[in-house]
This record gives sequence, structure tokens and C-alpha cells, in this order.
Amino acid sequence: MKKRIVITGAAGFTGNHACQHFADKGYEVIGIARSFLSNLKFHVVTCDLLDKEKVSEVFNMYKPDFCLHLAGVNSVPLSWDNPTTTIEANVLGTLYLLEAIRKAVPLCRTVIVSSALSGIDHPYGVSKKHQEELVMDWAHLFDLQLIVAKPCNLIGPGKSPGFVSFLANRIIQMESSGNHSAISISHLQNEREFLDVRDAISGYEVLLKRGTKRKTYELGSGKMTTLLEVADIFQTLTKERLTFLEKTDSPDKSPHVTNSRLLQELQWQKKYPIEISIQHILSYYRSIG
Repeated sequence: MKKRIVITGAAGFTGNHACQHFADKGYEVIGIARSFLSNLKFHVVTCDLLDKEKVSEVFNMYKPDFCLHLAGVNSVPLSWDNPTTTIEANVLGTLYLLEAIRKAVPLCRTVIVSSALSGIDHPYGVSKKHQEELVMDWAHLFDLQLIVAKPCNLIGPGKSPGFVSFLANRIIQMESSGNHSAISISHLQNEREFLDVRDAISGYEVLLKRGTKRKTYELGSGKMTTLLEVADIFQTLTKERLTFLEKTDSPDKSPHVTNSRLLQELQWQKKYPIEISIQHILSYYRSIG
């Protein structure tokens, strides 16, 4: 009998990859998205996680074996523009999800995806810190099968608002239009830690199967990459000459490098080096023109 998994944020970059991954692995996938989304491989329920009655209805109806919680505000700039909305989506939305699980399927194995930016000094970091605290409190108070995953920046083929996808899209525009204007960027020496979204999802599957409840697991590549290094990789993949216009403000401070040791002890390892991820991202944008 197929195992059933509910995946929130099904319409997002990671959510779409996750739904496809688990469907391909033979799970019965129930995606939750705020807007209508049609797909032949998995069923999608239109539901806003802030609608607690609807969330409860979904879990009462499907009673999943697993849940992967990806939904929420996932942008630092948006969190500055709408801090209240960010807290509501990431904290209250998670609370209503946990309550639906507690009442309908308390044995449901659930991975709540936080962020390596949790606790950093911006509204998004604050929202993720409180989300994690809530998850651990509910896991303890009600003995729920809850696990927290903290990934770094995720990249890979598909539409994403991140810098790497932005740069790939600009290159495609150059290749098609011949417009070689300089690309505005914060600082080329700014550092980020990148992990392929497909590696992250394989890690989430490992946690759903073998992770320890009430535990937090970091997921990452274990190394920082400057934006200049990203640009240099792209430069090897296009004939267009890339030029950049850097801003005059101070370079940002890099968060700590993730430590994936706990997840690696569960036999997880990443498969996609950043060069392959970037190659696949550029191929994706070329394929959609």
C-alpha cells in the first residue's frame, strides 16, 4: 500500500520539486497550495494555511503518514516590507498545521523546514526562530513526531527568486536580445552557501524515514561561495561577456556554514556540485526561452 505524504507550499520552487520527487518514488502525494495548481502526478488541494478550519479538514480527510512543511514567506526583502505577514505565515501557519496533525494524525512523521537564516537580525530570521521554538514546544507537549530541517540557500532548475536563477535569466536575455548592459549586484565578494534543491529534498526524505523526533538537522554544502565565483561558473557556460555594477554600500555579513554531520550519519550525502547545479539552471532557462 502506498505511503501518503502531504507537502505544503506545493506551488513553490522547492515544493514543486518535492512533489515530483515523492511521486516518482511511489508515494501518494497530496500537495497544498494557496492557488490552483494542476498536475497529473499528484493531487493538489487549494488551501491557505492561515485558514485553520480548511487545514484541519485536509488532514482529517487524507490522514497522511508523512508531512513535509515548506509553505511560508521565504524572502528577507519581503519580510522587511511585510513583517507582520511574515510572522503570520511562518508562525501562525505552522501552528495551524501542527494542530491539524495533532488532532487528526498524531503519529504523522513531519519535517518542518526552517532556514539557516533562523535567528538572524531581520524579520524573516525572527519568524523562523519562533517557528522552530513552536515546533519543539508542540513536539514536547503533545509527543508529536516533529523534526526541524535547516537548509542553506537552495538552487537548481526551476523558477526561483534567488540570485543564481536571476543571473541565469539575465544571461538568457542577453543571448536572445544582444543587450549587454551591466548587471546590478550588491557585492561580488558577498558569500553564500548553496545546496542543490534535489539534494535537500533527498535529505528531507531521509529525515521523514529515519530522523529523530524533536531534533534539528542542518543541510548544506559545507562551503561558502562568493557571488564572483558563481559569476565565473556562468561565464564558462555562455559566450556573452558578463559585466557587473556593484553597489556602494558595505558587503553583507555571511551566516555560519551549516554542519550536516547529523544528517550524514543517517547516510545522506549530496550529489550535485555547484557547477552541475548551475549548468542545469541555465539549461532550464534556455529550455523555456
